[in-house]
Amino acid sequence: MKVAMTIFLVAILGVFSLTGSSFGSNITIYDGRGYSGTGQGGEDGETEPGMINSQVWDLEAFLLNGNKLSMVGGWNFKTGAPGYSYESGDIFIDTNGDAWYGKDVVAPAVLPSNYGYEYVLDVEWASGTYKVYSLGATSNLVQVLESYNQIESNPWRLSPSLENEIVVASGSFVFEQGLTDAAVGFLGGSHYSVSGFDLSFLNPGTTFIAHFTMGCGNDNLIGQGTTPVPEPATMLLLGTGLIGLAGFGRKKLLEK
Repeated sequence: MKVAMTIFLVAILGVFSLTGSSFGSNITIYDGRGYSGTGQGGEDGETEPGMINSQVWDLEAFLLNGNKLSMVGGWNFKTGAPGYSYESGDIFIDTNGDAWYGKDVVAPAVLPSNYGYEYVLDVEWASGTYKVYSLGATSNLVQVLESYNQIESNPWRLSPSLENEIVVASGSFVFEQGLTDAAVGFLGGSHYSVSGFDLSFLNPGTTFIAHFTMGCGNDNLIGQGTTPVPEPATMLLLGTGLIGLAGFGRKKLLEK
């Protein structure tokens, strides 16, 4: 029993060590919109051209830890910027590399209304929950406000009319506020995070593009990552532990 339990616990700890407790690796890439502040891929201090350049509007990074996607920023994902009515949008996922974003990315001759994204995490920011929809080429997307000349930050969020979409997954996420520079690895003094968006609905080894913006398009966050492929050694160890426990249980039954 002790041997079987030891093998099982080691296997479990090995699986959990793949995710860990941090937000994960920074997968942020250039959003194609130019920048003001520092950096392009890192997004630290970056807002879009002509927009208010301050911490409260700053989307800093997409991060990936295993299958769990997170975002950090000076932007308050839950309530937005103080004194403004702009809301956080949804998280769009492209899996075949044809997503269109930013004025510096060449648009196709006919731009589909889904902007090339195959999935959207339709986020309920107040409740901490979300649903994942599979998008068709004619999905009815709500765009960011064109009066701010930020159409390149599209798409913003999914329309409340979802009759043409298919739910493929659902889940919950964690919202944190008041995070320090040391906690997130970015500058600005105070940060917000949302973590735990599960991308397990994608096949292992899928390379994807993630997109997020707020209702004014003041910043445009793009990430590119790959979902993990389970390591054979880890899965074998886990399987060995389970087999050991099953064998021990069978032995105990036979002894009765």
